[in-house]
Amino acid sequence: MINDSSWKGIYKVGGLSLLAAGLVLFLFFLALLILQTSPTLTPEMVLDDPLPSVSLYALAAFGELLLMPGAIGLYYSLKNIRKTCMLTATSLWMMAVISFLISRSQIISLGPISSSYQTATSETIRAAYLVSAEHAIELGNVFTDMALMFLAVASILIGFVMRNGVFGKGVSYLVVVAGTLILLGTMGVLLEPLMVLAPFGLILSAIWQIIIGVRLYRLD
Repeated sequence: MINDSSWKGIYKVGGLSLLAAGLVLFLFFLALLILQTSPTLTPEMVLDDPLPSVSLYALAAFGELLLMPGAIGLYYSLKNIRKTCMLTATSLWMMAVISFLISRSQIISLGPISSSYQTATSETIRAAYLVSAEHAIELGNVFTDMALMFLAVASILIGFVMRNGVFGKGVSYLVVVAGTLILLGTMGVLLEPLMVLAPFGLILSAIWQIIIGVRLYRLD
């Protein structure tokens, strides 16, 4: 527990942030279904109709930003169990958030240039916009894969520490399984069938973030 009174609210802030992050992730998947759009973007998809893609990635960025105070709350609730391990996990988690935000910014930045692409009459100019968009999407994908890898390893470390913490062994195993599925999913760049595991890992992550968020908020 936190002894310094100046940190009294960290559990509540971290808990609410984790809870909200989990809800936003569910909302992201729901939006994909409602908008009937694919998370795998193409330059034409973004430049022809940027609103769905930009809106979805802005929503994702907001949810991922909420993971930062959540990570701090988890660190302070578990640091007395294995401080070095939690410090490593928190650092990786923060790196994941930064990588996520860089990735999302690549897609969001394509929104303002879509109108120029749509009004361009020269095929050469349109081709140049498509090449630029493709570069931004590929760069974003690289940062997303990095972020997922950092988040997966951090989740696995946190899950193992949670076994001896106040959150219970049951949810700790859920955290480890979610992180493992995400980590295996990132290896889809080498073995494509593994990519299907990442969405399941993310769904489980949303579930444990909501559960832990509520429990973290209630800690004294």
